[in-house]
Amino acid sequence: MLVLFLVACNNEQEATSDNEQTKDDAKDEAVEEVEEDEGILNELGTVTEIESTEDMKAQQAGTLVADITLEEELEDSSDKELDTSVVKELEEELELLTAKTQDPEEIMKSFVHLLGTAHYKETIEKAEGFEPDFEEPFLPDPGKSEEEVESEPATGKAIILLDASSSMLLSVDNEVKMDIAKDAVERFGETIGQDNDVSLVVYGHKGSESEADKELSCNGIEEVYPMGSYDEAEFADALSSFESKGYTPLAGAIQKAAEMSSDVTEPTTVYIVSDGVETCDGDPVEEAESFVEDSEDKSVNIIGFNVDQDAEEQLEAVSDAGEGEYFPADNADELKTTIEQKWLPSRIDLAWAFTKAPDGWETLAEKERFDEDLNPIKAVIDSEAARYSQALQILNDEQLIDSEVSGEIREYRQERHRQMYDLIAEFSSEKKEEIDSTADEIREEVDEWTEEMREQKEERGDLF
Repeated sequence: MLVLFLVACNNEQEATSDNEQTKDDAKDEAVEEVEEDEGILNELGTVTEIESTEDMKAQQAGTLVADITLEEELEDSSDKELDTSVVKELEEELELLTAKTQDPEEIMKSFVHLLGTAHYKETIEKAEGFEPDFEEPFLPDPGKSEEEVESEPATGKAIILLDASSSMLLSVDNEVKMDIAKDAVERFGETIGQDNDVSLVVYGHKGSESEADKELSCNGIEEVYPMGSYDEAEFADALSSFESKGYTPLAGAIQKAAEMSSDVTEPTTVYIVSDGVETCDGDPVEEAESFVEDSEDKSVNIIGFNVDQDAEEQLEAVSDAGEGEYFPADNADELKTTIEQKWLPSRIDLAWAFTKAPDGWETLAEKERFDEDLNPIKAVIDSEAARYSQALQILNDEQLIDSEVSGEIREYRQERHRQMYDLIAEFSSEKKEEIDSTADEIREEVDEWTEEMREQKEERGDLF
């Protein structure tokens, strides 16, 4: 009996010990669940209110959607739902959360912590980097710097034919004609080179005016500045590389220009600075006709420098045949003025100068181009909001919250959505004002240039 009693007592003690261990295990599990739940709530301090686009960019990826790519975010959110595996994790998180709190604001922050997007930074910064891309108007100005000139796109080809025959050694107003012509052509190269590729061809600088050197002189037609963008130093070097010496192969020089431009598709204009008639037995009128044949984008313009009547008649005939213009210049001042006037825009050009500035359609097109950067931000906002709606639906379906709490969460969600849209709308307005401002600045620049050109033309007595 004593033995049986002792065995029974021992069994009872073991059973009591087992029951206590089970209770301790259950308590530990409950503590772990609470600690896990409180861990989520403790992390809500990283979820900030959205008061600026900087706040949006600072938002971290939700713990359940960190792997969602931007491309997935940009898909249509109207029929987009979370993956089944993510939904299961979300349901578990929400069950633990609502067991700990029924506070609508904390639950909404939990949505952001679990389901918030990480793609605001990428999309907003891209839109912030948008800059208006209006075509820069070309407004030729003799005062432009070398850097400005080099950055301008060439819109045509200009071939300058400079007469360096022996007659250019004569003097006008106590200055050698060749020196006057070189100085004028150097200034002309700078101005015409602002909207054209330029070439300088010299003729009459070989041999001498003797009969023995006629063949050498008449064949001595040389491109001393190869066709290309204007470079001040190189153009000046080209002008200093020759002197006046021989005959006047005007026809051959025009033929040389024709050969140089045979494969050119851009508008090509020949500018001839000459003081005399053809002396190499060529026919410059015929060559000018051939140069412009079958082309509306070619012309031959001639500046007759201190020429007699016979030379002027021939040079006028050459310019007429070349569908260009003839400009007389009897002295140094007239030569410089004539060459300067040649590049000035016509009054018709000035009347249409406003078209160099962006019009309403171009401005609208830039705003639409900006919208292409703005729309992804809106798509990400909507995609994120759709996930919040799905989370709220889970709470309602599982009856984890009552209707009052549900309504308050919905209001928080809607307010966050409105706030983001308001911020993006404000940002959009600022960017589009920047587009308008840039267009206005270009229009003002064009207007100022147009007025300046008109004043210069009036000062020089240019009526056309």
